[in-house]
Amino acid sequence: MSHKEICKELLEFLEYVEDSTDNTVNHSKGNLIKSIHKRVQEVKNDISVEVEFMTLLERDREKIEEGILLTKKVFKLLNGGYSISQIAKECNVSENQVKKILE
Repeated sequence: MSHKEICKELLEFLEYVEDSTDNTVNHSKGNLIKSIHKRVQEVKNDISVEVEFMTLLERDREKIEEGILLTKKVFKLLNGGYSISQIAKECNVSENQVKKILE
């Protein structure tokens, strides 16, 4: 594949990233965009992928909430006069984690 062909495929790919529609795919000359689009459509139509994504999204939300609660607890204990080591023991985390929260 020549340099010119690679540049053309790259430009088509960037266009596809901006506008990943059937119309964009139909106007592309190379097979790269067509095969990427085919796989994207397969994934979009696979309900198990959607379920997995939603599960991961929910887990991420739970972890974020846990982090917020831990941060609030660390600052509350710090304001209550606890040392970093006491906070770590109280929160069941390492002293390094407490220090990172306080940064």
